[in-house]
Amino acid sequence: MNSKGTDFPASSVSALPALPWLCSAFLAASLFSHTIALRLLLLLCGAALAAVALWQERGTVRPLPPAWLAFALWAAWAFASLAWSIEPERTLKEWRNEVVYAGLALWICFVGAQASRAARVLLPVVAIAITAAISVALWTFSRSWEEYLVGLHSGPGDHSSALLTLLPCLAMAAWYGRRAGWPRPVFLATVLLGALFAASALATLNRTVWLGFAVQLVLLGGLLLSRSRGHGLTRLKIAGASLGVVVVLSLAFAGVHATREASGTGKALEADHRLLLWPEIVEQIGEKPLTGYGFGRGLLRDPLRADFGAIDMHLWHAHNVVLEVLLQLGVPGLLLFALLLGMLVREGWRYARSADERATACGIALIAVVAGMLMRNMTDTLFVRQNALLFWGVAGILLGLPLSANRSTAGTPAPSGAAARAPRPG
Repeated sequence: MNSKGTDFPASSVSALPALPWLCSAFLAASLFSHTIALRLLLLLCGAALAAVALWQERGTVRPLPPAWLAFALWAAWAFASLAWSIEPERTLKEWRNEVVYAGLALWICFVGAQASRAARVLLPVVAIAITAAISVALWTFSRSWEEYLVGLHSGPGDHSSALLTLLPCLAMAAWYGRRAGWPRPVFLATVLLGALFAASALATLNRTVWLGFAVQLVLLGGLLLSRSRGHGLTRLKIAGASLGVVVVLSLAFAGVHATREASGTGKALEADHRLLLWPEIVEQIGEKPLTGYGFGRGLLRDPLRADFGAIDMHLWHAHNVVLEVLLQLGVPGLLLFALLLGMLVREGWRYARSADERATACGIALIAVVAGMLMRNMTDTLFVRQNALLFWGVAGILLGLPLSANRSTAGTPAPSGAAARAPRPG
C-alpha cells in the first residue's frame, strides 16, 4: 500500500521471489572459468535486490546469516593486516576479492534462499550448471590432458573443489527427495548425476578429491545413523552403504594414484615436492607467528620461487589451508578462521538435529561441505576466487533454505546471534 492507500499486488512488486534466480545464476557462473565480470555483475545486482527485498519483507525475513559475527571478526583481522603487510596493495586487492565478495555471496544467497519455493529454482538450475561443467570436463579430457587443463570447467583443481562443495548437496537432496515423495524420474536424475560426479572426479586425476568424498560420505552416513535411533534395519542399511562407498572410493584413490604415476602427471607420495616446501613454510611462520605477512595468497611467492622454482614452479604458496592462514594472518587469524568454520558447523549441527527433514538435509550437507573444503585444501590452497565464492554461496543457501518464507519454522532450530534476534514471520 502506498501513501495514498492504494494496494499494490505483492507479487508484482516483491523483489524476494526474483532473488533465487539471481543466486542460481551466480552459483552457476562460479562453476566456470572466464566468468569474473559476470560473477561481479551478479553480486552487485544481487546485493541491490537483497537490500530491496529485506526492506519490503522486513520482519519476515532474517537479514543476517548466523555466522555473520565470526565472519566480520575474521574480515576485520584480515583488513588490519594492511598495517603490517609486506605488500599492502596486494593485500587490499585480495581482501576485496576474498572477503568482500565472499561476504556478499554468503549474505545474498542466505536472503535469497528464504524466498518462497526457493528450492524449486536453486536445485534444478545448479544441477543443470554442474552437469554442463562436468560435460565440458569429460569432453576436454577425452581430447587431451593439455586441453583439459585450460577447459571452461576451470581445470582439475577448481573443478574438483566444485565437486566436493556440491556432492553433499546432491546426496542430501536425494535423501530428502526420497522421503518427501519426489517423482521417481527426479530421484533417478540425482543418481545419474552422482555417477557423473564420480566420472568427472576420475578425470581430474586428483587423489585428494577421493579422500574428501570418503570423509564427506562417512559424515553423511554417520549423521543419518545418529538420526535413525531405534530403526535397526535402517541403521544397518546406512552403515552397509557407507562401508561399501568407502571401499569403492579407496579403490578409486588407488587407481588414480597408479594412473598419475604411470602417465607422469604425478609423483610417488614419498617424492612429493610439498614435503620439501612445508618445513620452509613452518620456518617462515615462526618468524611472524602473531601477525603473519599480510592477507592474501602468494605474498611470499618471490622467495619461495627462488628456493623451489627449479624443482616445481607451482610451489609459490603454502599448499595447505592451515599453513596458509598462519602464514598470512598468524595464530590470531587461524583462531578466527577456525571460529568462523566452527560457527558454520555449529549451525549445521543445530539444523541436523531438527525434526524438520529439510532443515536436517541442509544441516548435514553444510557440515559435509565444510569438511570437503578442508580436505581439498590440505594439499593445496584453492579456497580462493570462484571456489571460495561457490563455498560461501552454497553455505548461505544451506543456512537459508530451512527458513523459506512459505514454510513453518516451528521445527527449525533458531540460529544464534543477531540472526536469532531478528523478528519471525507473523
